Amino acid sequence: MLTAVRASRVLTMADQRPASRNCVEKPPVSGAVPITDSDISCIHDGVIVAENGVIIDVLPYADFTATYGFAPQNLGAVTILPGLINCHCHLELSHLGGIAVQQQGFPAWIGSLLAHMGEAVTDQALDAALAEMAATGTVHVADVNGRAPLPVYEAAKHHDVGIDLQLEVFGYAFPEGFTAADLWDFFLSGTASGLPDDVRKRNTVLAGHALYSTHPAALVFAKHWCRSRERHFSVHLAEQADEEEMLLRGTGRLREMLNQRVLPADYKAPGMRPVAYAAELGLLDNGTLAVHCVHCNDADIDLLRDTGTHVCLCPRSNEYIGVGTAPVHKFLDAGLNLCLGTDSLASNHDLNLWNEARKLRDDQGVPTHTLLRMLTVNGAHALGLSDSLGTLEPGRHFRYAVLPEDLLL
Repeated sequence: MLTAVRASRVLTMADQRPASRNCVEKPPVSGAVPITDSDISCIHDGVIVAENGVIIDVLPYADFTATYGFAPQNLGAVTILPGLINCHCHLELSHLGGIAVQQQGFPAWIGSLLAHMGEAVTDQALDAALAEMAATGTVHVADVNGRAPLPVYEAAKHHDVGIDLQLEVFGYAFPEGFTAADLWDFFLSGTASGLPDDVRKRNTVLAGHALYSTHPAALVFAKHWCRSRERHFSVHLAEQADEEEMLLRGTGRLREMLNQRVLPADYKAPGMRPVAYAAELGLLDNGTLAVHCVHCNDADIDLLRDTGTHVCLCPRSNEYIGVGTAPVHKFLDAGLNLCLGTDSLASNHDLNLWNEARKLRDDQGVPTHTLLRMLTVNGAHALGLSDSLGTLEPGRHFRYAVLPEDLLL
């Protein structure tokens, strides 16, 4: 069945490519007209034609009327672009909005949540979270999950939001001799046991929590599992100064907190900065999504660039917790593939990706055309979804978002 939508401007993003040197550049869509003062091209009065949910044509309306014998749905005087991709979220924390302390640093933030971590997310909280995502243009989310993958998946499916379930490897309580297969079997026999088989095969990956909280061998095995199956691997990295102090010197508030609940008695700090330590463990390559990356110096940025690692920025979560501001312009100058995530409602006021873009625009002067790449084509590349999402061109899924007026190019 053919369907079509018409809009005053269509930003296909098909002439864009992520900053990563590993992505092949695609030619622009026929009929595209450059937007003034921008490197993103646009089809004015454009139409997207789809068949059974897959785009088969993107063209000016005049060409559409000469080719197709039906009227498109007219969206009016709006600008549309590919549906947004939220590259980092924790939907299982959706019931914890407004509980945590703000802007007092990571140990204080996590400490204020500990009493609530055993509470199961409610169906109402998940429904509201996914409804907000869908209403604000998000069509796919990468969700870190350790306790509630099935209800999160079902809520995402109900709201027609695609999802990657990143089953999170955490802690040090792993038996001697465990393997990557053991990690996967652990999730399949536990929290992920109710997931449909096709979801396990298509939408589920292993992810590491962080270098400071997870057995290094478990992180290596999780990365190996993802690499061997050509799936992306996600890890929180260089988010906070306390993390850096703990890994470098084995001291600080974070170390004291983890001593009580997570770390073994014989824990020894590696004596390395987070990014360097991740590289030493072999966790960084073009299949890895490093989340946050707030505390990165020039050597760290070089490592991220040289390994082809993707970086997910969560600027409003960083501000909410009080961990600092990522060196975005240095990342851009280095050519890193940057994408955006909201993180969770435990560390943010909403799950609206446009607000992450506004934060970078208003606070750091990141231009809109760069932000649109982060929200679409860059995110698709980071998650291995470039064949289905990130651009509006034939062969991609028929998923689009409406550009807010205050972000018009």
